Order: sequence, then C-alpha cells, then structure tokens
Amino acid sequence: MRLHHVGYVVRDIDAYARGFPGLEFEKAVDDPLQHARLALYSAGSAYIELIQPEGPDAFTWAHLERAGEGMHHVCYEGVAERDVEAVLSRYRMLKVRGPMHAPLFDRPVLFAVTRKKAIVEFLL
Repeated sequence: MRLHHVGYVVRDIDAYARGFPGLEFEKAVDDPLQHARLALYSAGSAYIELIQPEGPDAFTWAHLERAGEGMHHVCYEGVAERDVEAVLSRYRMLKVRGPMHAPLFDRPVLFAVTRKKAIVEFLL
C-alpha cells in the first residue's frame, strides 16, 4: 500500500492550481456521479487531485461549505479489492462509499473514514 495522491476540495480548479508551486497538469474530467469537475496534477513522484463541486448535489459540497477550500482526503493504491475489507478492519475504518467507478483514474475506488474522521480513498 502506497500513497497515490492527496485530494483538495476547491472552488475553482484553475485558480487553486496556479497557487501551488511545481504542479504539472495531467488530465481533467467531469464526474457525473460526484457532480464535480476533477483535475489531476503531478507533483514529483506523487499526485494532487483538485475537486471542484458543481453544486449542492456534489459529494464534496458540504465539506467545501463547512471547511472551505483545502485538503479533503488521502488516497492509497496497491490494495486489491478483495483485500480492502481486511485493511478497513485492521485500521478500524468505516466504509462510506464504493466501490464505484472513478472516471479520473478509470478504476474503481472506495472511500472510508478513520476513527479520527479523516477521509481515506483506496484506488483499487
């Protein structure tokens, strides 16, 4: 299991990306399931995902309204879908959404929350 990216919820992807040094644009998609525009940037050997909710139906809208722009989740890869439940159990995480298709990565993802209420995404 290794860190893949850190996700940030933002009001405007382009404006937020301009304020981050060293980012290289990789790709962007509209995600109809999440009701958000998503963009992936490389930052050396890791990635930054910027999530721009498109309105109150977006999964991340409440987070943006409550906490403002900023870090939303960390994402790990390297866990097989069949092994995710064991990882959740081991770290005492609660699954909150998924598995579901992630258009930005063209792979399934699963979201969980830690006991300290941190959001963790698994890229399966």
